[in-house]
Amino acid sequence: MRLRLIFFMFIFSFLTFDKVEAQVVVGKWKTYDIFDKTKEESIVDVSIVNNQLFVRIHKIIPTEHINDICVNCSGKQKDQPILGMVILEGASYEDGVWKGAKILNAKNGKRYGCHISLDGDDLLRVRGFIGYPIFGKTLYWTRVKNNDFR
Repeated sequence: MRLRLIFFMFIFSFLTFDKVEAQVVVGKWKTYDIFDKTKEESIVDVSIVNNQLFVRIHKIIPTEHINDICVNCSGKQKDQPILGMVILEGASYEDGVWKGAKILNAKNGKRYGCHISLDGDDLLRVRGFIGYPIFGKTLYWTRVKNNDFR
């Protein structure tokens, strides 16, 4: 009987591990300039809705850009405020990576293929690319802790 219980717990934990791991990306993350990785740009809110990943700009850190609008964006985001804008929607979790969606660079209005994965507890690896992941750039976002008041 004890062996069955251990076996059941093992199978249950194995089946739920992927979902738990996928949920760890939820929260607020600090983003950095693509060319100057020490320059903070924004805080984004990462959420999961119906097993799909969404990223929304929660706060713009350089105060002179708080009221910027996305003049180079297309579609429904054209000429809309960047603050509060959803820059990624609909990525799916597969083999430890969120993929299958495009991420918006609100500075230039362009969309890029995107793969997002955890690189430790407090580091999010964001790979933006054109066409194939090999033709891209990797950024790292850091988790915003509760005591980080910026």
